[in-house]
Amino acid sequence: MTHNMFFQKVKITGKLTFHTAFHIGSGKEGELSTHMGILLDPDGKPILPGSTLKGNFRSFAERLAPYLKMTACLLDTTLSAVDCVSDEVYRKTNQDAFKRLSSERDKLNWLDVRTCDVCKLFGSPMMASRIFFSDGILVDGGDAIGIRDGVCIDRDTETACPKAKFDYEVVPAGAVFQTTIEIENPEDDELALIAAVVGEWENGFRLGGFSSRGLGRVTFTDKKIESVDYTKPAELIGYLVGNKMTPTLDLLTNSLESKLNRMTV
Repeated sequence: MTHNMFFQKVKITGKLTFHTAFHIGSGKEGELSTHMGILLDPDGKPILPGSTLKGNFRSFAERLAPYLKMTACLLDTTLSAVDCVSDEVYRKTNQDAFKRLSSERDKLNWLDVRTCDVCKLFGSPMMASRIFFSDGILVDGGDAIGIRDGVCIDRDTETACPKAKFDYEVVPAGAVFQTTIEIENPEDDELALIAAVVGEWENGFRLGGFSSRGLGRVTFTDKKIESVDYTKPAELIGYLVGNKMTPTLDLLTNSLESKLNRMTV
């Protein structure tokens, strides 16, 4: 893997359409004086933070990676049985060996061997991420914020805890958000993994809090895939001068099919 230069960038754009109400909390009281408010942008409109989208996408990638014969440490070597520097214990145990390496190339090779496939793409404490998620920007719906009631349940007695009632805000069903995913220097296997996760998003998934109560059902639609090859002067000039990228709708599908074919040979 080349770390010090660009050779390709892939951009995926699409819409996240919610089929049920959802709650992505702000960590504060709500605008409607509820105990739990929703996250809003400076204009007071609901927003999907890119960190939430990346976390959900990564969670799917970790679960799907083994089916594509790729490694995922789950940020816990003991749990996953995959050695990776994202695990704090493993990293601290081996950091002296890393520090003794003198050349940048040796350090990069050392990290490459000791970083799982998922962390190579999504980032680790010692390696920058190469996949980036924009905030989801509201483009339709989401105007009238609703309020839901909740109550804490005692798991032992399976009854409501006394004086434990709360309320929380929700964005109503029908809200649509525009979002963008960008990937730098993707390997073929990484594109295959991304294709598998995008497929899950297109089939529908859940996002946000209280999903076990039926909230947060969403699908990824209107997918558009573009790329730029930095090694091709015409594409590079078009991108740098006019921000033009080449439509490559079949890029992810082809990568996934190629990966699956290689696995069956």
